Amino acid sequence: MASTTEPQSTTAPAPTTTPTSTSLPTSIVILGGNHAGLGVLHTLARHTIPALQRLPSQPSPPQYKITLITPNSHFFFKPASPRALIHPDLLPGGEDKVFRNLSDAVQQYGELVTVVKAYATDVDTSTKEVKIKHVDTTSPGGDSEGTSAVRYDVLIIATGTKARSALWTMPSLGADGLQAAEDATKREWEGIRTKLKNLQAGTHPHHSILIAGGGPVGVETTGEIATLLKAEGKTEGVTITLLSGSDRLLNRNCNESLGRKAEAYLKKNFGALVQVSHGIKVVSVSDSVISSGEGGVEQPETTVELSDGTTRTVGLYIDATGGSGNADGFLPQAWLDASSRVITKDAFFRVRGDSSQHDAQAADGIYAVGDVVSGSDNTLISTNFQVPVVCSSIGADLAAKIIHPQGQTSSVKLPAPLKQKRFKNKMAGTLLVPIGPDGGVGQILGWGVPSLMVKAAKAKNFLIDMAEPAVTGSQWK
Repeated sequence: MASTTEPQSTTAPAPTTTPTSTSLPTSIVILGGNHAGLGVLHTLARHTIPALQRLPSQPSPPQYKITLITPNSHFFFKPASPRALIHPDLLPGGEDKVFRNLSDAVQQYGELVTVVKAYATDVDTSTKEVKIKHVDTTSPGGDSEGTSAVRYDVLIIATGTKARSALWTMPSLGADGLQAAEDATKREWEGIRTKLKNLQAGTHPHHSILIAGGGPVGVETTGEIATLLKAEGKTEGVTITLLSGSDRLLNRNCNESLGRKAEAYLKKNFGALVQVSHGIKVVSVSDSVISSGEGGVEQPETTVELSDGTTRTVGLYIDATGGSGNADGFLPQAWLDASSRVITKDAFFRVRGDSSQHDAQAADGIYAVGDVVSGSDNTLISTNFQVPVVCSSIGADLAAKIIHPQGQTSSVKLPAPLKQKRFKNKMAGTLLVPIGPDGGVGQILGWGVPSLMVKAAKAKNFLIDMAEPAVTGSQWK
């Protein structure tokens, strides 16, 4: 796929940032600083804005300002999470490759880009402002409560999803440890590793592990843990139970047979160590401590109430269930679907807004991209195909205001970055699910692929080589 090919150079175009008139620059605000948000930022800075500034029939090049609003200081490469959680030593570069400082992404663009460490609390379409709450309440520009507003001409919503566990998504609005969200995720990882070591050492009274979620993350995490225990000969008396709330594993974005293949792979490679239970969901979870061993050493335990009416107490519980859209904290409910993802009005990722409002222009200039988009399959592949489309929508809309003022006609031929593209996931039906470092199950374009191909393509390093070009922008050449 073209978006995974690293170019020869990562040098970005040098944008003009000094205003040549007294008018305010066009304000482009991006909410969300992970894969989708950075993809849009890099594409706009490298391609869209330079193309707009080169359009003819302008007294001077228009000026632009990109503001990236995110509560996190780091980029988080989520696809590698199952490996980083259990086997960080098997990742090239280790855990440091999973978390990258956002300054590595934006410093190349100079004054064109400003990062504001905050989260959105409201979007006022009447004034075209995003209300934000700063992570550091003493930040310049904020009021006594650390809140302020950012004007927008273009607003891109790239806030992704929020998982039930900080293992898979860095904490944001209202979460403990917001000052360093990546540290909160790392603390969760260390807590899981400690519990796992206690189980391996045989010092925990409960020898069972419960993983909720039969999607790719749940299956991959099960494979990582089972591989670790098997390799170290620590399987005696230990049972890993993988809960699938559906009638099969991997029940989204793939053929039905892939879930059955995943379950068969687990059984073949790990035997009685792994058990899969279908049609069971978690109702409630409570953590406590229990005294065990000599001296009454306190050990954490988790009690889980299940939808079949049973209750289980385990030494290690991992929530790998799917998340919901991360937009309900600042957008009206009428703009969202039932999973709090943003509804778009076309195949170009323009936001629909409230379809019942008389003001059809309320959502003009607002776009959505990535996992937060209603109907998205929540894969990195899909996001990679969305980014060029949403940037073309932004470019086409801004170009129209330049070359068609007050609806005037123009014969100006638009350059490629400003021509409207239509979204098509050219890799639809592609899903690779490692089950340990030696292989797994998968399909490409709906066709099943052998375990060896899964090993070569993903199981070996969990795509960690894609993190660097995503951060530096070389992915979006």
